[in-house]
Amino acid sequence: MCSSTLRRVRLCITALAALALSHAYGQSSTVSYNGVHAIVGAKIVVGDGRVLEKGTLVIRDGMIVAVAPDAAVPRGADVLDGKGLTVYPGFIDAYTTNGIAAPPSSPAKADPDTNVGEYASAFMRESVRKGIRPEERAVENLALTDEFLKPYQTAGFTTVLIAPSGGDMSGVAALVNLSGRPVRECTVVAEVAEAIGFGSQAWGEGYPSSLMGHIAQLRQTFLDAQWYLAVDRSFRAGGIRRPPSDRSLISILPVLDGKLPAVWDADNEHQIERSLNLSSEFGLKPMIAGGSEAWKQLDAIKKSGAPILLSIAFGREPGSKETPPPGGPPKAETDTPAERTIEENPAKLIEQLRLYRETLKNASVLAAAGIPVALSTKGCKSQSEFMDNLRKAVEAGFPKEAALRAMTIDAARIFGVDRQTGTLEVGKIANVTVMTGDFLDAKSKVKMLYVDGRKIDPSKAAATPTPRFRFGAEGN
Repeated sequence: MCSSTLRRVRLCITALAALALSHAYGQSSTVSYNGVHAIVGAKIVVGDGRVLEKGTLVIRDGMIVAVAPDAAVPRGADVLDGKGLTVYPGFIDAYTTNGIAAPPSSPAKADPDTNVGEYASAFMRESVRKGIRPEERAVENLALTDEFLKPYQTAGFTTVLIAPSGGDMSGVAALVNLSGRPVRECTVVAEVAEAIGFGSQAWGEGYPSSLMGHIAQLRQTFLDAQWYLAVDRSFRAGGIRRPPSDRSLISILPVLDGKLPAVWDADNEHQIERSLNLSSEFGLKPMIAGGSEAWKQLDAIKKSGAPILLSIAFGREPGSKETPPPGGPPKAETDTPAERTIEENPAKLIEQLRLYRETLKNASVLAAAGIPVALSTKGCKSQSEFMDNLRKAVEAGFPKEAALRAMTIDAARIFGVDRQTGTLEVGKIANVTVMTGDFLDAKSKVKMLYVDGRKIDPSKAAATPTPRFRFGAEGN
């Protein structure tokens, strides 16, 4: 067979394989196997204050390579007609405890020398610690299923901070892109912050069985880590006593020296106060996840420099009635005692309404005070509820520009990845949200997403991840 004939046969085989793969991997995967995409003629909100009323954005190999009114469209690019569409930086959810599988449970570890009458250690025994597992890493237990990804993609999110939960120290949160690719490829930062709370699991028998006990356990754990550090330094300098082999205490050291922030699960004013006090006592670098009553602790938050990963889970307005389900409203006897109490106590309803409206204004108060804010879905029943609540926050005074920044560049700055993402600029990750209108318009829909450059159509069924090999790539 001559070389020209052989070449034509190879090209035919390549074309047939590409056609078969496009069918096998579905239409929501990228069509461009050379990794080149272009959004043409769209309104582009760069994210740094600039807006291109009609521009072109070009993606190659997962990165943004051009953003301009007259950017050239490369040969072979998969083109999206942007007429009537608005392009935003991919939205970032600043905190969730979903999308993670619980680490395998194991029986409580016991120290071999359990006779405390003979030997009483100055530090907390490993077997006594409950809910203290700072060594756990969210990135090792991610469960990025289609059920987890799809609601986020439909709402325009491309990135999320996933934190372990359930203990006083639950482990290290990870920042991941919602591309559906393997963990090693979708992880943006594997270790962002140590997740700390105040006994989020139900209190059981034995220590710690109260709020005071949980606070004491946290304080003791930090003291143990300080003791470990002192012994380790002494041993390395030639001392006789060696430090114990304690993975938990070793994992806390980056938190103590400020290299790894502590993200506190704290919503009400007292939780925020405790978090900041413990952070100050041990020299930690705090973040507050939740912060529903942050407006009550403005001075302390500003003094600490802590950013707020703000929950906008407002709940139902006091006194309002939910939309009746199909089949008519519920019977009167199904009303909860709390609802009946509100109706019978107008003064209580007035106070609850005041607090509810203060919570609606929380984001605007924090922004006006110059406190760094990112927005999280923490406490929201769904991503669509998050967007509904965001509109309420803006109506209550949260500037629209600040709301967009809190979901994009401000969140990226808080997590130290603003060089990589948060705006639509050349050289940044191609995390792009394309909408049919303004992001605050309830009628707007997400037309298309690009996550790490992977094209995803939220309206279509999830597809098997796009193969990494390419057919017909430019230059081949």
